[in-house]
Amino acid sequence: MSKVNSGPSIYIPTDKNIFDALQHKKVTQGELVSFLSRRGILVSRNISKQQLTEKICAMTLSYSDFNWVAKLLENPNRKDKTTHSKLKGDVEYSQISSACATVKANLTASSDDSVKLTKNGDKTTLTITYVDHDFTKTELRQRTVKTCEIQIEQADDGVVMKLPSTRKAKEVSEQLKSIMKAQVIEAGGAELEECSISLEALCDATIRSQFFDHLIRSVPGFEFDNVSSVDVYHFEKEQRDEFEEDDESDARLASYINKAALAGEGVLDSTEFKQLHKQGFYIYKIIWTAVEDSFEGPKVEFEAQFGKPDSCTDFKYTVRGVYQYNSRTAEHNVTRRATTLYENEEYNLKIKDASEKALEIVIGKFGA
Repeated sequence: MSKVNSGPSIYIPTDKNIFDALQHKKVTQGELVSFLSRRGILVSRNISKQQLTEKICAMTLSYSDFNWVAKLLENPNRKDKTTHSKLKGDVEYSQISSACATVKANLTASSDDSVKLTKNGDKTTLTITYVDHDFTKTELRQRTVKTCEIQIEQADDGVVMKLPSTRKAKEVSEQLKSIMKAQVIEAGGAELEECSISLEALCDATIRSQFFDHLIRSVPGFEFDNVSSVDVYHFEKEQRDEFEEDDESDARLASYINKAALAGEGVLDSTEFKQLHKQGFYIYKIIWTAVEDSFEGPKVEFEAQFGKPDSCTDFKYTVRGVYQYNSRTAEHNVTRRATTLYENEEYNLKIKDASEKALEIVIGKFGA
């Protein structure tokens, strides 16, 4: 497909679009004062933001002025949750490289995406910079420049693909997997088997909750500390009659509520959680802390969930932050700091390993 050349957009924001945009908290009063000063209008810094906004909206704005407003409102490239999948089979590096090159060519030909391909040892990384649009937001807040990295690492039994849990990354990863599968078959190899973390075949609520119980207690190099938040789900295949007489209050509760969230110290030991669990609710999202086994190791807060709670598919996870150990007080700090790039990659790898181990345990115990 050849790239379609088109001219610039003729969209011009209305006065209301500009007013709504300038009212956002990301647009500071100082930014508005600076804008007016560049136009030769001097105002007091004590003037209200409302008055500044009304003054600017009454002015004739140029294309560069629209870009200035849009730039102020662009969302930062926030840290997305991570997911992974595995293609089991005999995959050569040349096939991985060829698949990445094909996807890169397709993306650059059909869009304005910037794609970079790098290799470091057994790891091949496809970095894509693209513009994401969210049309649920006001006009000047819809555009966000994002970057996603898809890592393809060769393993003994195939390749592991790690990627952000975003729509763009999933679309690109599906293209990569499709091309690699076709190349392996064309080369005379066996069909690649795709494996991911899923509890869709395990429909029992207790089993699904046990997956998370094994997960939080089996992170390599960490000792489980505490669960601070759980989200539970109840899926009933057959809807009950609203007026059906039922002496069991648990069944009536489950027929009206299918989601619940609990937060606080020791959530798993709370009476409320145990009551919901008995009624057929199961965990689909959990936030917990664990302490690193090393001397004066930090306490790390993890999060894991299934994006589709009814089927327990679309598994994703993230590292929320680190509580550093304070040798002076002999306790961990109460303030959480963000992880470094190295820590984020290391801890995400540990969650990946723990999730695979937890899935293996529940499948081995209950079958699938």
